Amino acid sequence: MAISITINLPENLVESAQRLGEATARELSDVLVDMLEIVLPSIDNISDMSINSEIYHVSDQEVLELANLKMDAAQNERLGELQAKGKNTGLTEVERYELLVLMSIYQIGQLRKSEGLAEAVRRQIKTPLSS
Repeated sequence: MAISITINLPENLVESAQRLGEATARELSDVLVDMLEIVLPSIDNISDMSINSEIYHVSDQEVLELANLKMDAAQNERLGELQAKGKNTGLTEVERYELLVLMSIYQIGQLRKSEGLAEAVRRQIKTPLSS
């Protein structure tokens, strides 16, 4: 079921999405929906808990899961492919956007992982990575 909403976006974001739509022969709304579908499920997969939850309220098991967090294997593989292609032959505009999204997902995951590691060390359920 689709719900129609109206949002105000910065002009540069709209222009970028329009260029991506032109490059892929898709409507602006379809591009925006695709981008949201790429990013939001990935954030949900980072952990079963809310990304806004305070880490000190979660169980030891959830903290350890965060501390051991890894990027989805398919996303990680694609990230590597795009990075290698970018170094060797360059990327298309569509591939540059895809790389940007994957890098954002990676950075969010690394942030959550570092929060999990810090909390695990604080709770003394994991030893520090270095002394």
